[in-house]
Amino acid sequence: MSIFDDMAKTWDDKPDRVERIRVVSARLREVLDFDAIEAGLEYGCGTGQLSFALADVLPHCLLVDTSLEMLKVAERGIAERKLQWDTERRNFATQSQDHPEAIADVVFSLQVLHHVDDLETTVGNMTKALRPGGQIALMDLPKGSSGFHHGSDHDPADNPHLDGLDRGELEQLLDGAGLSSITWHDDIELQRDGEDGSTTYKLFVVTARL
Repeated sequence: MSIFDDMAKTWDDKPDRVERIRVVSARLREVLDFDAIEAGLEYGCGTGQLSFALADVLPHCLLVDTSLEMLKVAERGIAERKLQWDTERRNFATQSQDHPEAIADVVFSLQVLHHVDDLETTVGNMTKALRPGGQIALMDLPKGSSGFHHGSDHDPADNPHLDGLDRGELEQLLDGAGLSSITWHDDIELQRDGEDGSTTYKLFVVTARL
């Protein structure tokens, strides 16, 4: 069982996470062309709250995560909202012949990649899921964000990018995956509540097209 399985039932109880979804979903509406989107895929969807916040502009969305318990919560959210969406337990950080290909007009993730060991494989599989002309949007911690997980149960030995991602490295991976129009947008500044008080942190926002 992953650490995220343990946190699934209470994941959405923290006000700072609710505010993060509000801010990030608003930013995605600014940087993505939703007029061209019929189907989306959120990788590392957790309980699905980000996708739910975009439900009015996402006719269909596939919610993908490695945590079974997170997906159970997401499935309840889908049922409650009467959405014709799907969920799937899948790890894009692995090499597999059955990863989805050309099924989505947009693929997006929020604070997922800094938990990934094999970034190249993950970005490659996210790109393969895009239809021609599709968009990708990644939001995550920039390099030097080691304090974000201070006091958490995340093990740096299992999360080599826990202190954030290098912009140059990620841009090379996006380019290498065949994506173009790589665009870096203004960082998102948020507050994180912890036992020792509230701290400010930033998320980068990068978009690209296939």
